[in-house]
Amino acid sequence: MYTLEVYKYDKHNKKYYGDWTAISDIGKNFHGKVLTFEEYLKEEDRHVQLIVDILNSLQVKSLDVRYLGKSASLRVHQIHHYLNSNLGMLYQELENGLTLSTNRLQDAIRLSLRECIDCLFIDEAIEIAVDYDYYLEIHLYSNNQLNNIINIINSNGFFWKLLEHPQIGYDAEEQLAYNHTWGDGQTNPPGYYHHDLRISKDDPLNRTYTEWSHFDEIENGLDWEEYQATEQKYLQLVLDFLDFFQISQLAINGGLEFTSIQELEVPAHYFSPTEEALYQKLYEYDESIEDRTAESFIVQKKDFSTFFQLIFKGRFYAWINTDSLTIQFDSSYRLYLSFYGHKKEIQDLVEKHGLYWQERQPPYKKAVGFR
Repeated sequence: MYTLEVYKYDKHNKKYYGDWTAISDIGKNFHGKVLTFEEYLKEEDRHVQLIVDILNSLQVKSLDVRYLGKSASLRVHQIHHYLNSNLGMLYQELENGLTLSTNRLQDAIRLSLRECIDCLFIDEAIEIAVDYDYYLEIHLYSNNQLNNIINIINSNGFFWKLLEHPQIGYDAEEQLAYNHTWGDGQTNPPGYYHHDLRISKDDPLNRTYTEWSHFDEIENGLDWEEYQATEQKYLQLVLDFLDFFQISQLAINGGLEFTSIQELEVPAHYFSPTEEALYQKLYEYDESIEDRTAESFIVQKKDFSTFFQLIFKGRFYAWINTDSLTIQFDSSYRLYLSFYGHKKEIQDLVEKHGLYWQERQPPYKKAVGFR
């Protein structure tokens, strides 16, 4: 693979230092001039046009979304990243495996440049990613078009560097594991087999971009009672799920990602003293360990409810992984349960609590950390 790192700055020019690097820099002063949204948009348009020109040169008509991550709720991005209705709808719709035509890809590139999503856009000939500091990375599987792509980059007024040791890249097994789709799960055998279920509060076949997807929307139109009712569905499902597999404690090994109440921009009264006490213990534990060989933080069964309430409210992120199951939660307010066997019983549990499920097609152990 040949990787080109593309950027708007001339790194040999002293003005490169102190230039703006993100949409969040709008309103700040750079080189004696305030960055406005209009000026930002001109640069974003240039980046999008560069991608379009490259794809047209390669005669690529569409790209697939891979390794997708969404950093926060739609409402947060609408407030801070100037998302219009089209960008908002696409943000909600984006999924791993989704194929985007060139027109829709342009909006997806804008979402990446605005740090709303993190992903790869992939075709048989090319991969495109947005990196830190407003960089683009162009990955080519062949050098046949390398000089042509470099000419396009130059003609569009960008700067570039050919990377000798690109950081990004996945082997065949990883691509097989992560490049999945989600379906009704009927093609998988019902017996003692590895299953991955994605649980959502909204019907996955009938979602709209106006539905809430994150706890911090509690101050932006989300009703507190509605949130509590949904949280209780998820909470009771997780408790029943752990009880079904007779899990009486969870071991946390550090590497947690924490979010303070101030960062959430949510009043403190939405968090109970019990939640705050456990949050503080987890935070102090994570700060104190120096390596992953340290003793695990054990969450006992009596603290399960508080532990998951913190996760559901976005106070921290933890990938819960035991020998027989994993539990994950994402920023679109969806829960992922991975386990062996008992497929019908767990599906019934999900439906019992008024939630929706889809199954990974097919499931792969590597994608959820199973050996």
